[in-house]
Amino acid sequence: MLNPSVSTLSKECELILTYMAGTKTAMARHKRNIQDACQLTDGRRANRAFADLMDAGLIVDAGEAIYDLTQNGIAMAQQLEKDNATPQSVTNINNTFEKIEGNSTVKVVGTMDIYTTPPSYKDMVEASKPATVKLTPPRSQTRIEKEETDIERTLDQIAPGLPTLKEHPLRNGLPELRSSKGVKPGRNTTIRFMLALDTQKDALPIPIVSGDTLGRSKRGTIMLRHDEFISNRHCRFEVLRDKVTHRPTLFVEDLGSRNGTSVDDLEVLDGKVQLYHGSRLRVGNTVLIVVEIPY
Repeated sequence: MLNPSVSTLSKECELILTYMAGTKTAMARHKRNIQDACQLTDGRRANRAFADLMDAGLIVDAGEAIYDLTQNGIAMAQQLEKDNATPQSVTNINNTFEKIEGNSTVKVVGTMDIYTTPPSYKDMVEASKPATVKLTPPRSQTRIEKEETDIERTLDQIAPGLPTLKEHPLRNGLPELRSSKGVKPGRNTTIRFMLALDTQKDALPIPIVSGDTLGRSKRGTIMLRHDEFISNRHCRFEVLRDKVTHRPTLFVEDLGSRNGTSVDDLEVLDGKVQLYHGSRLRVGNTVLIVVEIPY
């Protein structure tokens, strides 16, 4: 299907085209970011919309789940923006003034165009000022304000003995890094990525470092034993530095798990798959949301 009319596009397709036309970076056109911005919570309908737009020649897959608009797609997005624009209208009001003063009655009927002029900020402030009244706060309110002040003071103090990476309840130490001298514990413990459990909102996010293995076994560095569909050694994470942006990037690979690993509803088959901020990682029946720490 080539050059479809606006009427043939689904609502999801229109939302995607309109959003992509306003983006400036490639990351903003990543599939997950497009779905989040357009609030496409139904994965099947979203995938269908992407497929329809590609079949129509309006978008192309630039690789790594990043999409670009074609020339036809740009033209279609401009047409959508033009059709959805609200025309400016002029309102006519008939005013009637009666009984201005005394016993005589004067009626004035006319038609006028309405143009709004914002009032002066100074006039609004002066009109909204209440009369000056000095009130004494009740004793209970004074006590609450004092307690809040004491709490705020503690924010300026550095708490001693902050928990380390090893003390996370779902971690089992640090990953082992192999070198020419054998196996040794990992030293690079800088946290740039975390995994948040989607179904358990109150669960503590799990910090991720390069070399982490996730599974049910105690030999891994991340143990999720609540899900029987997770294998003993399910998947492995690796943090690499991007050659262009020099920012750390997170990858995951499946370790031959029984029920597989998927990223944004796409199964991880061979090799490593890159994870982005907001990516949905499914292992067994557990969904983990990738959180990138921006520093």
